[in-house]
Amino acid sequence: MVSAMSLRSQVPNLLSALRIALMPAVLLTAVGGSRRWFVGLLIGALLTDALDGFLARRLHAESELGRKLDSWADYLTMITGIAGIAILWPAIMQRELAWVTTGLVAFFAVVVYGFVRLGRAPCYHTWASKVFALACGLSMIPLLAEWSATPFHVAMTLLVACGVEELAIALLVPKHMGEVPTVWHAWRLRREGR
Repeated sequence: MVSAMSLRSQVPNLLSALRIALMPAVLLTAVGGSRRWFVGLLIGALLTDALDGFLARRLHAESELGRKLDSWADYLTMITGIAGIAILWPAIMQRELAWVTTGLVAFFAVVVYGFVRLGRAPCYHTWASKVFALACGLSMIPLLAEWSATPFHVAMTLLVACGVEELAIALLVPKHMGEVPTVWHAWRLRREGR
């Protein structure tokens, strides 16, 4: 029999899995032309992103599987969100294409370098990436309402900064280390010989 404690410890992983499972529905709403459903499901997915890490720490349920699920859910959410925006708001995507491309290059450069250097995608979950996730989510309101693109530009600048920091972390650590909050922490781990 499965204990309540072991079930509770799986809640963060289930939230990440739910986010992954939501992505086909998010994309289908975009293909179907439903902006409201697209935005609603994407917001739901982003809320699970905010909750899974918090609950993992709160329930002492952090795990390598959880970090991987969360990272893959992040990748899928970003790709699906961009695809949906391109489908539903093509004029905005066209106008912001340089910013989107720059952000994507920074984001995926870390993934590619992680595979080359460490044999896997890094799952550092840095503090800066948490700030970016919040800024990106909030920037969608003024961007998609066509009030202002400036918050989105700030979010993409943060994404590039996150990419630079995560590349520096990957350079500093000898192997994948799990969560490394900042480049300073990576430097300290390197000095300690870990």
